[in-house]
Amino acid sequence: MCFMRRAKESIRVLFAERRWERKTCSVKHPHADSHNPVKRFWLFAVLAATVLLRLPGIEWGLPPTTPEVAASGLRSSYAFDERLILEAVAKADMKRLDFDPRDHHWGTLHLDLVLLALDGAEAAGFFRSPWRMAYHDMIQGDFVRVYVVGRTVAIFAALFTVWLLFRFSYGAFAAMLVAVSPSHVLQSDQVRVDVTMTAFVILTLLFGLRIHEPDKNLSATDATAWPQFLVLGIAAGLAISAKYSALTAVAPIALAALWLKRFPLRGILAVAGGGLLGFLASWPYFLSRLFAPLEISKGLRGYVEAYGNAPPPQFLISAGKLLELHGLNIVRFSMGLPAFLLAAGGIAWMLRRRSRSDWTILAAIGGSVVILFPLHWPLVRYDLPLTALLGLCAGAALERFPKRWRGWLTAVALAMPLAGSIAQIKFMTSTHPANLALQRVLEIVPPGNVIARLVPEEPPLDEKIYPMAQNIVLDDLTANPPAWVLMTDLPEVPYPEATLALLRSSYEEVADFGSHRIFAWSTFGEAGAPQDWKYTHPHFVLYRKRS
Repeated sequence: MCFMRRAKESIRVLFAERRWERKTCSVKHPHADSHNPVKRFWLFAVLAATVLLRLPGIEWGLPPTTPEVAASGLRSSYAFDERLILEAVAKADMKRLDFDPRDHHWGTLHLDLVLLALDGAEAAGFFRSPWRMAYHDMIQGDFVRVYVVGRTVAIFAALFTVWLLFRFSYGAFAAMLVAVSPSHVLQSDQVRVDVTMTAFVILTLLFGLRIHEPDKNLSATDATAWPQFLVLGIAAGLAISAKYSALTAVAPIALAALWLKRFPLRGILAVAGGGLLGFLASWPYFLSRLFAPLEISKGLRGYVEAYGNAPPPQFLISAGKLLELHGLNIVRFSMGLPAFLLAAGGIAWMLRRRSRSDWTILAAIGGSVVILFPLHWPLVRYDLPLTALLGLCAGAALERFPKRWRGWLTAVALAMPLAGSIAQIKFMTSTHPANLALQRVLEIVPPGNVIARLVPEEPPLDEKIYPMAQNIVLDDLTANPPAWVLMTDLPEVPYPEATLALLRSSYEEVADFGSHRIFAWSTFGEAGAPQDWKYTHPHFVLYRKRS
């Protein structure tokens, strides 16, 4: 009982803020935590939880380093974009001061950080062979280390995000939520740009709120305000250089800060100049290629084509349905229902309160929602900025409850995402179903037989030995039925009814590969889960055509 009283009291102290902080969702005084041992304890505890939830699954989803897999030429994990990033990073080289990955599809900040990590780890002797050789030649042991080092960059970005959220007056709950969020845990164990982009979006918001802190009391014409706008612009530029889609989140933050200061000329120039500096900070090769813009424009054009064009008709989702799916995904795979309801209450209260800081946060949320429509796909990684921003709103709502309730509400709100993260860790630490399918195919499918499947990377089969037949989603299998079919639940659209009828009438099931689900209540089951959520635990069924 004594322990419970102390725990409840420490949680109440954690959420207690100064009088001016209760009036607005602003940022803390820079030294607020350093003078409060309880808050400092919770900061370190949440940072430790962030690491402990992400380290167990850091080696997930890698194919075995066997001669059969090496012969396939595929070096992809089962989160397919990781291969594209690593192959791009391998083209650059710190020793030559060459930071150009020759791939500008996402932005280059995260890629440069991965390059620094891998080249630095190689210089420190972490690899037994050069990491590029270890990756391309699939050297046992070192191949896994390449992915581990690359994924560690995202883990550090997750820690940075959690630390930044603690700088907000209502950020303690948001920091805890991000630390245990299942989607954030999953994305932190991938060589992808989204976690880093989210960190710099939150950094931009932090600087945006500091411009109009109540205790700063800076006027629109105050000459000391322009350095803050400069720093705001730099943070925004870094976020965009991490992933271009961050533009719609950081631009409203900057515009809100300028609007609340009545658009001072120095502030406008400082934000614009800082944004350019931040964006080019991750493009150190830009000046050397100033007279060869076609190479850079090619990568940018590919980004526009990838996200500007509508998907094929069978994958097209209406705007209303897309927004609904993202909302459901945030509830199920990012926040949990109690935290989402708290966030909704916080938004309603912020709209009613109408403080300057609240408008800035709401503008960032609106910008993060807008970008979901041109991105087209209801993937959980697109929701990472919203998870952190809605966590701030939930933290604001918690402040409206009596102190005696806040500890219990926090525990209830974090229970669902924490259980979802534990379930994901269980998937990530188990043998991946694609590796089980790979082993079984090599055992029972005679060489030379064609196999219809979704993608060549899952499982990574040598197409010289097992040619890939039709695509099981896009092609009509009835026109030329293949000898073998490997079905999976990764597609987000139903299989053609003709294909399913063909399997029932002409094929026999010879193997089934999946993972056992725990804590299914934490995500309301797996029905309708997006593709990138199922990367860790897809379900496969191998079919053989009857004689």
